Amino acid sequence: MDPHKYKDYYSILGVSRTADEKEIKSAYRKLARKYHPDVNPGDKSAEEKFKEISEAHEILSDPHKRSQYDRFGEQWKMYSQAGAQGDPFAGARAGAGTTSYTVNLGEESLQDLFESLFGGWNNRSERAAKNGEDVEYGIELTLEEAVNGTSKRYEVTVEDVCPRCGGSGTTRDQRGHYNMGTACPECRGHGRVRSTRRGEVTIPPGVTDGKRIRLAGQGAAGSSGKRGDLYFVVRIKPHPSIERQGNDLYVDVSIPFTIAALGGEVVVRTLTGERTLQVPPGVQSGQKIRISGQGMPGLKGHKVGDMYARVRVTVPRDLSPRERELIGEVAKIRGDMVK
Repeated sequence: MDPHKYKDYYSILGVSRTADEKEIKSAYRKLARKYHPDVNPGDKSAEEKFKEISEAHEILSDPHKRSQYDRFGEQWKMYSQAGAQGDPFAGARAGAGTTSYTVNLGEESLQDLFESLFGGWNNRSERAAKNGEDVEYGIELTLEEAVNGTSKRYEVTVEDVCPRCGGSGTTRDQRGHYNMGTACPECRGHGRVRSTRRGEVTIPPGVTDGKRIRLAGQGAAGSSGKRGDLYFVVRIKPHPSIERQGNDLYVDVSIPFTIAALGGEVVVRTLTGERTLQVPPGVQSGQKIRISGQGMPGLKGHKVGDMYARVRVTVPRDLSPRERELIGEVAKIRGDMVK
């Protein structure tokens, strides 16, 4: 899978370009269950497909990344990485020409000029330069990690406002005037410089999909040195056999028809290990049996969830002659018309 090749993420997930967050999430879950490596062990094509749909979901479920993707098409990554979106000088600065044009305007007049020409770009840049900006990254968890809580090491790259040019991307002369033709040597005209944040983020037990976990003061820095916040947006990977609904968990359990008729015990795999499930006599396919307290932990005083075993009654295909005889006798007693 070529990471630089343009991909139609909407086609990959099988949704329209107007699909809302719910449609995107639903399509991703459906495909993830189908191509998950745990469901297709050793299948390299399924593994690649799973990576592709996960990438599509990451982009389309993030409003900022999706807007860039929709706006710039196959060039969206270049604009995102270069910080060129909304920067009217990005193209001109790439060459870092030698001609210098000095704008002899006061600070207020220069801001007015930027706003009238570029729709307030400089105003936004100035705010970012002073206050820093919040930054978001996605963080993927397994359902087991979401249940038990975990800590994860992280290393992310953020784009701080260039301390030399204050985010303008241009140099100034000794009088403080912008030299609009000369790119800032520190950031090469981008107005931003990249820096790395490293640390550990703690995920609480029972965290929900889409939850934002805040790390104060770890976002992008302004020219004053003040930083915004760093947010990790939780994305819980679909489990191959367990489904989450709120704080409750659901799992399909195959029960032999003999146990379904007479009652008995079957073993159920939960996220905390195997448990013995008591099956009442006469249980039907589709019926749910509750396993109390085996769902998600409750966050902030919320009730701990339960697990529900969804019954799937199974019928053997390889009956022995004696088994067929005995079942036939039961059918005769009940008056069932069997062959």
